[in-house]
Amino acid sequence: METQPLPLALPIDGHHHLASLAAEVHRTYFFKYPQLSVRWGQQIQRRSRRSIRLGSYNHVTNEIRIHPFLNAPNIPAFFIQSIIHHEYLHHVLGPTHNRRFHSHERKFHYYRESKEWIRRHLLLLLGRRAARRMAAARSAPPQLLLF
Repeated sequence: METQPLPLALPIDGHHHLASLAAEVHRTYFFKYPQLSVRWGQQIQRRSRRSIRLGSYNHVTNEIRIHPFLNAPNIPAFFIQSIIHHEYLHHVLGPTHNRRFHSHERKFHYYRESKEWIRRHLLLLLGRRAARRMAAARSAPPQLLLF
């Protein structure tokens, strides 16, 4: 008899199943440590920003918060998992980003992909107009160049 995966109900509060993404990161990388509470942060409306905090770890409450802007269909699950992994490392190794921290961070399976994704989509996350223009340009039909 073949087993079938249990169907997940659609998330009530957005696109991603944050609890299942966090459980997978915990099970894969941090099974020796107690599981932390992972939740979406509060939504703050801004048109454009100079920086964005994608995730945070609170050592008092042992809670990881993920920016709610990431709860969207155009954000890949591996990118959210990379942020959860990063915040779990703060729980295990402390607040500093030293060599030891970075070496553990590179052990995340999709480390390179998540770094490349943020490099390509940072302007989108910041809400910059340039990102909207770039996205519109990508969807425009290609033009022929004459020399």
